[in-house]
Amino acid sequence: MRQFSHLIKAIVFAIFYAISAVPTYAQQAASLVADSIVYAKASGILKAQGNVKVYFQETTLIAEQILYNQSRDEIEIIGPFTIQSGSQATITGRDSVLSANLKNGLILGARALIDQQLQISAQQLNRVDGKFDVFQSVVASTCHVCESNPTPFWQIRAKRIIHDQTHKKLFFENAVFDFLGVPVFYIPNLSIPEPGVTRASGFLVPEFSTSNTLGVTAKVPYYFALNDHSDATITPFVSAKGSFIIEGEYRRRTKNGAYTLNGALAFADQLNYSGLSAFLEGSGKLDLRDDYQLDFGIDIANSVDLEGGEQSFKENFGYSDDDRLKNFVRVSKTTSDRFFQMGASFTQSYRYKNFDGDLAETKEVDPNVPIVLPEFIFRRNYDDNGFGGQLGLTLQSVTLLDSSSGQYSRIGGQVNWQRYWTSKAGLILGAGAHLNANAYLAQGNSYANATPLLSLEARYPLKRTVGKLTHVIEPIVQIIWSPNKTFGTLNSDSDTSDSTTAEFEESNLFSINRFPGFDETEAGLRANVGVQYKIYNPNGWEFSATAGRVFRHKNLNQFDLFTSTGLDSKNSDYVGAIIFQLPNKFAFSSRLLFDDSFKASKNETTIAMRFKKLDLNLGYVWLEENSVLNNNVRQHEANVQAVYEINDLWKFSADWRHNLNTHSPLEGDFGLEYQNECAKINFSLSLQYDDTGNVDREVGMKISLAGLGSNSKKVNSAHRCEF
Repeated sequence: MRQFSHLIKAIVFAIFYAISAVPTYAQQAASLVADSIVYAKASGILKAQGNVKVYFQETTLIAEQILYNQSRDEIEIIGPFTIQSGSQATITGRDSVLSANLKNGLILGARALIDQQLQISAQQLNRVDGKFDVFQSVVASTCHVCESNPTPFWQIRAKRIIHDQTHKKLFFENAVFDFLGVPVFYIPNLSIPEPGVTRASGFLVPEFSTSNTLGVTAKVPYYFALNDHSDATITPFVSAKGSFIIEGEYRRRTKNGAYTLNGALAFADQLNYSGLSAFLEGSGKLDLRDDYQLDFGIDIANSVDLEGGEQSFKENFGYSDDDRLKNFVRVSKTTSDRFFQMGASFTQSYRYKNFDGDLAETKEVDPNVPIVLPEFIFRRNYDDNGFGGQLGLTLQSVTLLDSSSGQYSRIGGQVNWQRYWTSKAGLILGAGAHLNANAYLAQGNSYANATPLLSLEARYPLKRTVGKLTHVIEPIVQIIWSPNKTFGTLNSDSDTSDSTTAEFEESNLFSINRFPGFDETEAGLRANVGVQYKIYNPNGWEFSATAGRVFRHKNLNQFDLFTSTGLDSKNSDYVGAIIFQLPNKFAFSSRLLFDDSFKASKNETTIAMRFKKLDLNLGYVWLEENSVLNNNVRQHEANVQAVYEINDLWKFSADWRHNLNTHSPLEGDFGLEYQNECAKINFSLSLQYDDTGNVDREVGMKISLAGLGSNSKKVNSAHRCEF
């Protein structure tokens, strides 16, 4: 029986191929499958009934009954039918006449589904050469329509929609946008990419907000898909208080890398007492020959004149809170045993004096951010060096150009050797020798210095398994010696030093030199003593703890209260850290710095918890004055971050910082998001508090419609109808 069925199908295909061998099908024939096929030779009409399928190229016609007229080269469809154009578009209708190749014809009462998202319902549809589908008297939406509530969440009613299948675009004529059944605005002409198209020129999702400073603002970005390797976005930014800004972004991917440029230009700014204002940002990374890499960063902004002084254009309009803008270019190469980097940088400072309500008369002279031209670093490791262990060589140089202090140059290097031995009992012993040397040229004067350093280290990890848990406790002792005083002349100019501060935390408890730069080395005889404890658990949770301190033979006053809290006494403060994690459920970490009287100078604690519908993050920070660089006031604050999924449609988020010293808020950000199968709406509220308690409020709203230049489709609520 199965062989007989295959024979019937073969005969049907042969007959249809024969009758379709007219000029239209001279190069490619259609295929036909049906339960019953009758061909009247006298009239030239073929009748197919029952599970009819007509295949032509990537188009498939599915119907119950068709009549093929050979003389007219047309297919008359009787009853309901479906046309599938590849995997992107599906068209349904009744009782229509199409060309035999399914590329031309008129369909009454047509419905179309594009990329399983955008639904189009029209009184009639004209197919033109298989390239254009022209819908007349149309309603379009990506929302699910319920029988109990036939009004979709949003829809577009238009006189005509043209679907350009070649360029994958949809053109709307005389369109009206309805939201919850209410007409919102009229659009004479609108073009959007097909749903599923990831890159196409057109308008992106607009953003609206209101704030105390700028009033009501609107951003309407337009995206340009220039080619396969580059694109650009132009965004007009309009403020109700008279500001008009054009934002721009350009992105390009090349054969050897990529780069991005973005910026803004204010043509009108009622907040600025001077003329045009602008900023330019950029970053990029390019692969060069022989595995070298070039990367760069651009960050330039002009100052704006405000009633209370001067400020960066970026900070004035909320683009960035950074008052130091860094520009750099670097060439580097990294291999398994060496590293090379050469670069230059320039930092634009906006730290002005007298910013207290009066006009700033003079700019801050900031010698900490001169022009760096150039800076050179080379590092080479030698594993096969004849001494065992690892031998490393570092060469570095830097030249600083400053308008106030002139030229400063330094060239130097480091030689490092480190080796470890492990006894049969598990005791790990280490020894190291290090030498740091520098030569300087500043304001026509030259000087040099050198600092040797020797180190011994002992570690004894102890392991014990209890049930499935493995406990490892590791006492660590390091003895480090370097001269109490550097050989030669130390660089005493803090404005040119790259070691202006030294942080003390558990991550550098066992470091032989806590100065981050090249021009200073930690001095004197000292011991780093501490212990590390870890629990290894096969079920996935983790626990680790670290504690210790630094003991010194003499207090050399190398560290002072204004550069490093915790290292400024003969013996350091105690440093500790605890980390505990349950995968995807709970995480706790706490880092603490305290003295002999258990007075804490630094504490940072975070707790992260994840429930079924709630993600909660709690943070606590205690920092005494000068415990970190440029922190001249006590910082005592708490932070709460929360994301709560109310249901499948609504989600609430909050981020709140509170000053526990003054019992006053610092800042808060709140968001409410609604998302169904066809739309996403974000409501936001941002609060920024100053030292006097005044608050700057900004309220924003952003709407994304699935299928209209947005990928905000939410699958798990595709059959929800309520709001």
